[in-house]
This record gives sequence, structure tokens and C-alpha cells, in this order.
Amino acid sequence: MLENKTLLISSLVLSIGIIIGCYLLASKPDSAVIDSSSKSEVQGSILLNIKDTSALLGISEDELKKIMAEEKQILNTTGSYDGAMLPYIVIEGKRYFERTQLLIWAQESATLHKEYGL
Repeated sequence: MLENKTLLISSLVLSIGIIIGCYLLASKPDSAVIDSSSKSEVQGSILLNIKDTSALLGISEDELKKIMAEEKQILNTTGSYDGAMLPYIVIEGKRYFERTQLLIWAQESATLHKEYGL
């Protein structure tokens, strides 16, 4: 009985947090988001190249490439991968990353405390 109440309260708090977060994002003016021309270029793009992706995530291009290689190796070795893999598409041999899916991946990876390069 106590577990059900705890679960209910936790779900309620999480739901309220999501609703408040959505409200804050929806009411935020676009002018507050764009600070410089380089940021506006990256923020305006749907697909990002490796350089822009590493800048958005705050990691180096080498670290980004190592994450992709490690995830691919795990998938090839085990035949499956737990959690979300770094989302990208390949066009004419170049990797591009979709902004929204990339941010979702980063959030899920942080929540799961994923570790790379061990």
C-alpha cells in the first residue's frame, strides 16, 4: 500500500514537472534563445554535421566518433544494444545528426549513466 502511494506521488511530481517545463519552453521568446550568429546557425539547422554536433553536446569530435564506434562494436558483437544509440544518418559518406533526437539521446544516456571509453 505504501509503495503504491509512493509511486503515485512520484508520478504526480514528474507529471507536474513536465507540464511546467513545457509551459516554460512554450512561453520563452525566440529572441532569448539566439545570442550570436554562430549559435543561430547551429540552432536553426535540423541536421548537424559532426563539428556542430560536438559543439552542441560540448564534447570533442574525437569523443563523438569514439562513442559511435563503441556503440557500433557492441551492436555487432552482441546483436543488440541496450538503450538508445547515438542517432545519425549517412548521406554520401557523411554523418548528420538530427537535433531533437540528439538531445533526447543525450538526456537518456545521462539518465542511464552510460559510460564510454572504459
